[in-house]
Amino acid sequence: MRLIAAALAIALAAPAAAETVVVTADRMVDVLAGRVVEEPVVVITDGRIASVVGRGGARPVIPEGATRIDLPGHTLLPGLIDLHVHLDSSPYYGGYDTLGYTDLFQTVMGPGHARDMLEAGFTTVRNVGSGDYADVAYMQAIDEGRMVGPRIVPAAHALGATGGHCDDTYMPPSMYRPSPGVGNGPQELRQRVREQRRHGAQVIKVCATGGVFSRNTTPGQQQLSEEELAAIADEA
Repeated sequence: MRLIAAALAIALAAPAAAETVVVTADRMVDVLAGRVVEEPVVVITDGRIASVVGRGGARPVIPEGATRIDLPGHTLLPGLIDLHVHLDSSPYYGGYDTLGYTDLFQTVMGPGHARDMLEAGFTTVRNVGSGDYADVAYMQAIDEGRMVGPRIVPAAHALGATGGHCDDTYMPPSMYRPSPGVGNGPQELRQRVREQRRHGAQVIKVCATGGVFSRNTTPGQQQLSEEELAAIADEA
């Protein structure tokens, strides 16, 4: 099943490759119409779905040399969307555990995570917070066909307050370095929004409250003022 999902997802999400892929199956879930299509034939041209025909419809003309993926006994469904991922993070590394690794350690795990997401059927993800603009780099690499993964909507650095959920609260004062997304006051946070957009962010992530992966913060605790939040939203 994993290999089937990979074949379908990569056929749809990979950059245009000037080829035709034909997928057949027993059924297909048509979400827009709210129905199940029997015996679908899906034609994908240059990485985009060109036509979908079900039982009883006029069968499309399949070009010679087209790649066929026949899936008897299976059901097709649209690509999934995950609106909250961190491709350059791992549940096995966090907090003080990261101090034994270079800054790029988690960044280089991102391509593998991106491929895993695609093979699981996710064709679009929103990456809400990344170090050193890694998610922007992943997006660029995927869009240019240099990396396999879903369509990425990157946020770059998450925005927050000094000492808040998106600040580096694990380092002692002698080793602290400012977090790129941290700002204090409406004007500073407007600037942080502009900086993320300057380097390719397509959505802005805001740590408005405390979280579970930061020290000295409480989930749900307000950390930005109404004025600061309004400035971020207005600038974004």
